[in-house]
Amino acid sequence: MYSLKNGWIGAKTSLENNQQEDKTTKLLTGFSQKYNAYEVFTGVGDSTAIFTEVGYKYRTNDSLNNGVLNRVNNSNTYYLKSRLLNSPQSKLSLHANYRTLYHEDDTIENEEALNSRLLYSQSFFKQFLQFNTAFEVNSGVVPEQDFTYIAVDEGQGYYTWIDYNGNGVQELNEFEVAQFQDQANFVKILLPNQVFIKTQQNKLSTSLHINPKSWVDSDNGFKKVLSHFSNQTSLLIDKKTKRDGAFKFNIFKQESDDLRTINSSFKNTFYFNRGKQRYSTSYTYLQNRSRNILSIGFQENNSKNQQLLFIHKALNTWLFELRNNIGSTHNASENFSANNYKLEHWNVSPKISYLASANTKLDLFYKYSVQENRIGALETLNQQRMGVSFSIAKKDKISLNGEFNYYINDFTGTSFSPVAYQMLEGLEKGENLTWNAFVQKRITKFLDLNISYFGRKGETSKTIHNGTIQLKAFF
Repeated sequence: MYSLKNGWIGAKTSLENNQQEDKTTKLLTGFSQKYNAYEVFTGVGDSTAIFTEVGYKYRTNDSLNNGVLNRVNNSNTYYLKSRLLNSPQSKLSLHANYRTLYHEDDTIENEEALNSRLLYSQSFFKQFLQFNTAFEVNSGVVPEQDFTYIAVDEGQGYYTWIDYNGNGVQELNEFEVAQFQDQANFVKILLPNQVFIKTQQNKLSTSLHINPKSWVDSDNGFKKVLSHFSNQTSLLIDKKTKRDGAFKFNIFKQESDDLRTINSSFKNTFYFNRGKQRYSTSYTYLQNRSRNILSIGFQENNSKNQQLLFIHKALNTWLFELRNNIGSTHNASENFSANNYKLEHWNVSPKISYLASANTKLDLFYKYSVQENRIGALETLNQQRMGVSFSIAKKDKISLNGEFNYYINDFTGTSFSPVAYQMLEGLEKGENLTWNAFVQKRITKFLDLNISYFGRKGETSKTIHNGTIQLKAFF
């Protein structure tokens, strides 16, 4: 590489000739390969501040064919690296890599691939307004995935099997995320698959934060009032579509049959007295969506939720909290209609905490919630939950946490179904009790002892006890 007055220019060459021979047959093994790569590039600016670099790379690849190394493909790669803004208030960078791959075998389709990333951040008016965004376009492949569930040691998995149809056969639509650790006896594993689909990934992540806290000492009364408020907005869209030869950059374009997966979320939170415990209030709107296409068909989940949270501390020893949620959850499965539901829910949950000291707390709480399924069997649930929890900690010695819950589930519908399992969260109709305790003891500087215990009891079920002991060493 040669340095110029305002930049640089250079070239690279890399070679590899890896030929491994079987000592018995004297033939090359499957690990043998060979490639040649040649690269030229040039750039302007300061690579530690603001710069732009462009380059070109040509590469040939040889692989084993009929016992000898033969040319299988060659590629042309054009790339751009840049940092266009770099200051405490503004940052902007762009990286892009475009590759064309040509196969020697005419039966294999040539490929084009683009991988790029744009990063931009900006702050205004002494961080009154902060904006961050990242946009990516990537070419890749995803398998047309098959999966299954396998049994593991009791409590060591993530899923539980519920034989809804009573035939004794473990079917894919009969596995649920375990609500209790003693039921978590299965894990989900992906099966080997040789079918891969070429995809293009478009991913957008952006956030906007409005925070006028710098006005807290302002002589202007209106600005002083506004300093108690703030707002934070975030958006994430991660979409993978089947590649059809053309690159797509409009992430908001209407979806088509080429869509393979999508994960998106939108969240906006409006705060009053954020981070404080005097009349602290927040209103949050959250919307999530996920969709995946598997060998068993598509599965999609959509949820919307609005939450109002109020927190206030009085007399330095009492903390009052009130939550109110309203929203909906819609689950759709292409081939398992029994797993489809559209739940609308509403709940309110007040809580009072007594702060005996900085490390000791006692909570009393209550929650009333309503859920209604708008499709299928139209199940409904009116649930009351009341309980007490505590937390005690002595610095570097021992910590103890515990909770006791009493549930009253007024459920209408068939309680032995995937929809009911979601609504009841693994509990039964009628009265239920759950309790847990966790103890952590620092034995030495390098040794911790953790003891956890969980229990529950339903109206018709036996009491279930579950506990674990863990000794953790630090090296």
